[in-house]
Amino acid sequence: MSGKLMLLLPVLSLCLFWGLPVRADTCVTSECHAVLGKARVVHGPVAANGCDMCHEPTGRKHPGTKGAFRLAARGTDLCYLCHDSKTEGKKHIHPALEDGCTGCHSPHQSANTYFLLQPGNVLCFMCHDDKEGGPNHHPAIDEGCISCHDPHAGDAPKMLSDEGNELCLSCHDDPTGGKEHVHPALEEGCTSCHDPHDGPAPKMLPAEGKELCLTCHEDPTEGMKHVHPALEDGCTACHDPHAGDAPKMLSAEGNELCLSCHDDPSEGMKVVHPALEEGCTSCHNPHASPNPKMLREEGAQLCEQCHESKTEGKAAVHSPVAAGECTTCHGPHGGPKEKMLPATGSELCYQCHDDKTADKFDHPPVADGECLSCHDVHASDTEYQLAAPGNELCFMCHDDKAELGEMENVHPAVADGCINCHDPHSGPQAKMLPAEGDELCAQCHEEEAELAKNASSKHAALEEGCTVCHDAHGTGQPRMFSVAQTEICFTCHDDIQEKIASSASQHQPVRNGRCVACHAPHGSKVEPLLKGTYPAGFYSPYRRENYGLCLKCHKWETFEYSRTVQATGFRNGDRNIHYVHVNKRKGRVCRTCHDVHGGEQDHLIRRKVPGFGSWQIPINHTQTETGGTCVVGCHKPKSYDRVRPVRND
Repeated sequence: MSGKLMLLLPVLSLCLFWGLPVRADTCVTSECHAVLGKARVVHGPVAANGCDMCHEPTGRKHPGTKGAFRLAARGTDLCYLCHDSKTEGKKHIHPALEDGCTGCHSPHQSANTYFLLQPGNVLCFMCHDDKEGGPNHHPAIDEGCISCHDPHAGDAPKMLSDEGNELCLSCHDDPTGGKEHVHPALEEGCTSCHDPHDGPAPKMLPAEGKELCLTCHEDPTEGMKHVHPALEDGCTACHDPHAGDAPKMLSAEGNELCLSCHDDPSEGMKVVHPALEEGCTSCHNPHASPNPKMLREEGAQLCEQCHESKTEGKAAVHSPVAAGECTTCHGPHGGPKEKMLPATGSELCYQCHDDKTADKFDHPPVADGECLSCHDVHASDTEYQLAAPGNELCFMCHDDKAELGEMENVHPAVADGCINCHDPHSGPQAKMLPAEGDELCAQCHEEEAELAKNASSKHAALEEGCTVCHDAHGTGQPRMFSVAQTEICFTCHDDIQEKIASSASQHQPVRNGRCVACHAPHGSKVEPLLKGTYPAGFYSPYRRENYGLCLKCHKWETFEYSRTVQATGFRNGDRNIHYVHVNKRKGRVCRTCHDVHGGEQDHLIRRKVPGFGSWQIPINHTQTETGGTCVVGCHKPKSYDRVRPVRND
């Protein structure tokens, strides 16, 4: 400190203590510099009338001549004659000091402390008018710019009292303290987001809400139809803007964050979606998505990011699955049953489908609620998502019927599908049949059922039902006969079987096992179940319509030509002996001589003919190469010969 200042100190102290205005005898007079010394704060040399401490005479006349005095030194060097340097060793100096201290301080006096030209921030705003406080200004500004800035110089840029975040942390608690994940923006300083003076948004931020974040980050909601409602409150609804213990500065980690707003959708669920172990964001985009609920994909496409497709290459797809609505059955978060299902078995299916156990008799898998025994819940190659097509499905359990798939002469209804007769779910009759016994058969076989109902000659076996003769599924025999066609009738008519077996000659249809050539097995208007008309008695006048049954195979010429060489072999020359017996008013019917099933002699000829009372007419026929002889009880022995006619007396 200079000697001049040392001499003035006592005087300055007294003046400042008493607050007395000071006058210099030579400089401050009523005529010259009268204002000096009248301000609230007066520079010491002025107060001590020590104008010569700063001003030196130049030798020119004063007053009256300009330039009579000059400053003892230029700029800040003048001040440093008395004051210590405010910038020595400092890296960053207030640019105003380039023009000297008088850019801010009055050299003589002021109404403000430190002889400042304006009080507090008003002084700074004389140059820095862009920093004038707005509605969201830094509270420190209320205490003055020098809360943060040294007015002369500093080691930090902008004469700040500290550098970067250290300056802010001199007042504010460290928001990153002990946090594992820090906002990368803080590496560049708090001012990456906060304006240190003022901002258009609260907390001196340059923008409000998510708009601030979007100055650095791309907008995750752009073009998205469904946006997380939390973003209406800004990104900080989930992210701490400074730091956090969870990645991405989230306020909590994983599902805990989501559950701070959302109720736990898996609470109380016995089975929880494994994806939740990895977090809600396994399925949901936390910001936005084109899909409802911010799902990463829509419908089944989301599920197939983890699960293999259940429908690829399948022809029949369960309608909810086809619509991509897996959550129709599965809870996306969890469920009380396995696979996050709300129910199991048929209880689940009946939430959409009608109850299939409505009838009296249920298919056992249906009764047990095991819909999956037959149906695939997602898709299959078969209609209704069946595990196998048609009868193959049934044979998976009913393997005792599997041979029907390869069998010949199977019931056409079976070949077309078991469900033609059996309802696959339930039915009013046993075995899920829609009707009982012959009533079921009649639903397809209407003609036969009508015949059996209205026939005057009824087949007694039908009283026990169609299955007396037919197997409902098939046995490999034609018409699903329970035994071979040649034997089926004999399962009841064993007496006729014995008779035929002992016969010397057999009616050709009988020999071929074709009882149905003459008999209608379901019913007829002619006894006994005959397919055509046939005289009932021993005698009958000949009319062609009376012999409709026989004439189905035999030529009518045999009975209507009295002379012929072709119509029959039973002739004497050309005289037709059949005509002689049959074609007259009291004609003999065929059964008079022939047994329709089998005879003890050739040509089905009987040995005895039931005739009159207990007496039976004997017949003894002897056949030759071209004819024969007939010895009977009704006329004399007679012979016939086709080549050499015999003259019988």
